[in-house]
Amino acid sequence: MTLQFHMDSLDGTYVKKFEAEVTATFPGIVELDQTAFYHLGGGQPADTGELVWQGGGGRVVDVRKKNRIRHMFEGDLPDVGMKVKGNLDWERRYSHMRMHTSQHLVSSVVSERYGSDTVGNQIAADKSRIDFKPLKLGNTELNMLQDEVNQVISKDLRISISESERSDLENNPEIRSSMSSGLWKMLPSSVTRLRVVKIGDIDVCPCAGTHVRSLSEIGNVEFFKKDNKGSKKVRLSYRLID
Repeated sequence: MTLQFHMDSLDGTYVKKFEAEVTATFPGIVELDQTAFYHLGGGQPADTGELVWQGGGGRVVDVRKKNRIRHMFEGDLPDVGMKVKGNLDWERRYSHMRMHTSQHLVSSVVSERYGSDTVGNQIAADKSRIDFKPLKLGNTELNMLQDEVNQVISKDLRISISESERSDLENNPEIRSSMSSGLWKMLPSSVTRLRVVKIGDIDVCPCAGTHVRSLSEIGNVEFFKKDNKGSKKVRLSYRLID
């Protein structure tokens, strides 16, 4: 099993460069004993970057997880057992960290104010979107929501990560998650412990993504589009303003 730096601590989330050992290779794929590259999942895109070693190197263009972490690789493959150095495209990664934490925050505020579940989200480096249900929101309410989210950001609450038993989370009223709408059933029964991301004392949510240390790193949220998707579902799109 590949050790993922970001899973154990927020400090691990900020690892930009690392060393690892090649454990397996396949055409266009490199597997490592440990990695700082985030794999596609949870609405967050995969990291990109490079792997280099003495006499060679190439690009990591995608990362996927299917039982194991697989680095999709362009270039000549390293030998199994070889030591390599990984370098993340940090600007892209840090943008995803800011976006993912802001998604948790927006979802928390909408849940608290309107009682709406997050039923979908997609994060990108320059913009993101979140689907809420049930939600009915006019332009005035959207402006008020934006102001409220940015007021919370100004408090610069700290983010923390921990692990909890699944059984302790499933029926916990403090948990804010789209899982309340039935997504618990999507998790295999073999998953008994979950990584939990907290924003101060306002949000608790199971999540395996990458996040910033505090809300001040986000900047301000600016909603630029609202789409009614039918069946009381609304999609909010936003960007971050430094």
